[in-house]
Amino acid sequence: MKYAILGDIHANLEALTVVLAKAEEENVDKYVCIGDIVGYNSNPHECLELLMQLPLVGAVRGNHDEYAVRELDLAGFNAQAAAAIQWTRQQLNGKECEWLRALPYRLNVVDNGCRFQIVHGTLDSPEHWGYIFDRYNAAASMQYQGLQLCFCGHTHCPVCFDRHLNGSIQDGGYESVKLMTNHKYLFNVGSVGQPRDGDWRAALAIYDTKAATVTLHRLEYDVAACQEKILAAGLPQRLADRLAYGV
Repeated sequence: MKYAILGDIHANLEALTVVLAKAEEENVDKYVCIGDIVGYNSNPHECLELLMQLPLVGAVRGNHDEYAVRELDLAGFNAQAAAAIQWTRQQLNGKECEWLRALPYRLNVVDNGCRFQIVHGTLDSPEHWGYIFDRYNAAASMQYQGLQLCFCGHTHCPVCFDRHLNGSIQDGGYESVKLMTNHKYLFNVGSVGQPRDGDWRAALAIYDTKAATVTLHRLEYDVAACQEKILAAGLPQRLADRLAYGV
């Protein structure tokens, strides 16, 4: 079984389209979303429509998903992110809002004998939108990781945290990881729609249960087209500019 694990799409239709085409090329069976489908970019409707049509076995909410469908104070967002949230609130229809509101904060995916966890931020307090930047953050979250494998996002930077049987944790970027017995893994799958690791290309992780591997793909997409639509929608210039640099 192959699962496409994707998230931090952030209403970037150009990136999502390329990612889904790659997943199909890789003969993915099912899909998982670790949240933040909306926010920042200009195609929330289209991205939600595509996601809702996929054979999803699990999806969780991200902070942008939550704030887009609830009238919460935006004091914790920077000016550009807050402007995008306010704009997105005016775009979503009732069906889309209902679907996003129904997403859990974290989820144990159980499918065809396969079990793994998904969360947008941290497992210990997913509703508080904490970040996993390093091994110390990962260790706190992995205390609540009841299964061998967990996928997360939120930082927009792909990284693998590998906890050995003795409790030590190794971390680093990854291309393909062979899963080892008696190890516990926490994978940040990066961002489809707004990477921040200095690589502008969209990210897609594929979990292959037969091969026992997690592989990260980075994919070029039409950044200029996405930028033009951001500006045409009246969203901040900064949101368009950053896409070209992966920051």
